Amino acid sequence: MSLPYLLAELTRRPRRTLFAILSVASGVALFVSLQAYATGYREAARAPLAEIGADIAAQRQGEVPEAFDGIVFPHSTAPIHREEIEAVRRLPGVEAVGESVLFWDFESEQFLVVLGLDPSATSGPGRLRAAVTEGRFLAADERGVAAADVTFARERHLRVGDRVSIAGQPFTVVGLVDTSRAGQVANANLYVPLADARALSHEAPNVRAVHDFRADDANLLFIKANQAQIDGVTASVASLLGDEALVSSTRSFSQTLGEAYRLVDRFGWLVGLAGLGVAAAALLRAMSANLWERRRDIGVMRAVGWRRIDIVRQLASELIALALAGVGVGLAGAVVISFILSQTTVTVPVPWELSPTPHFLPGGAKSMAVTIHLPAQVSSQTAFIALGLALLGSAAVAIGLAGWAARIKPAEVLRSE
Repeated sequence: MSLPYLLAELTRRPRRTLFAILSVASGVALFVSLQAYATGYREAARAPLAEIGADIAAQRQGEVPEAFDGIVFPHSTAPIHREEIEAVRRLPGVEAVGESVLFWDFESEQFLVVLGLDPSATSGPGRLRAAVTEGRFLAADERGVAAADVTFARERHLRVGDRVSIAGQPFTVVGLVDTSRAGQVANANLYVPLADARALSHEAPNVRAVHDFRADDANLLFIKANQAQIDGVTASVASLLGDEALVSSTRSFSQTLGEAYRLVDRFGWLVGLAGLGVAAAALLRAMSANLWERRRDIGVMRAVGWRRIDIVRQLASELIALALAGVGVGLAGAVVISFILSQTTVTVPVPWELSPTPHFLPGGAKSMAVTIHLPAQVSSQTAFIALGLALLGSAAVAIGLAGWAARIKPAEVLRSE
């Protein structure tokens, strides 16, 4: 291969060079940008659960309370018994399970949404400790204390050190937390130790009237799972909890993101590959026209002693150089497009079942959603795949064209000289 000849061909035919580079770049940019878009939406779908360190939320639908008085369970949070919780922990792919008890408290002068949690759990609302705005969070093995949501505290004029009543029992507010910082899953007015929530629920007449809630049960599970096994774990948890299971995962949230995302997620690879195919076809067209113009040059090369393999190598090196330049430009374009996409926001609705509020209160049930910037970025894996596919396509074009060019006979193209 002659490097000076290679550089001369690339620089002295600027229109051909630019067209070839832009052809490859457009295909690479389309392929990589679509994957960044789809990956960004997949990450966005994980946000509501990921912000509390979970991949799956599991609960069971139960009966509507007989009376809305005192402590009751929303009908989407029936008890999950201890043996079922332990069975979930033993499932292949499960890394951690956070237990919670969510209940409503209807009193004569107030309505409360209360969540009992284990502050030491790595999966679940215990992650709210990072959202404390004033005071402190709950401590392990602590009783009779509560952390209040900042919005609720502002409405009720609550401060750290104040006392609040839950089902007639006093709780000291030790901290205020900004629930919006940790997603809207299991959103509550007050967060109390899990042991207190269990004891209150176990003793509540309107819970016991419709549920077999035992002293060590829960009604919400937040599961951290191996990323490669999430679908299998989701199916297994649903099977364990039976026909009334309500199991939410990334796939559940992705179904709420709109038709545009579903189309890109389903057909993004095909469209991207088609873009690379069109780029290869454009490159083939440009190089074919160029080789037809260079028949005389190739004839001279053969006449002065260039072997067929030398011509194949020379022309193949030109195509690969063009492909590499096109990939570089295409990746740069994809980075710019991904940056622009990352400035847009995505709103992921949170199902009512994961943050239930009564429909019959003034204003109706609250709709919850997580709004984040689309986490679209070019991954190294996608970039390498695009590079490999571009080089593979260019090599196929090079081998075909260079093989045709190497068969040109000097006598045929130089007979008029």
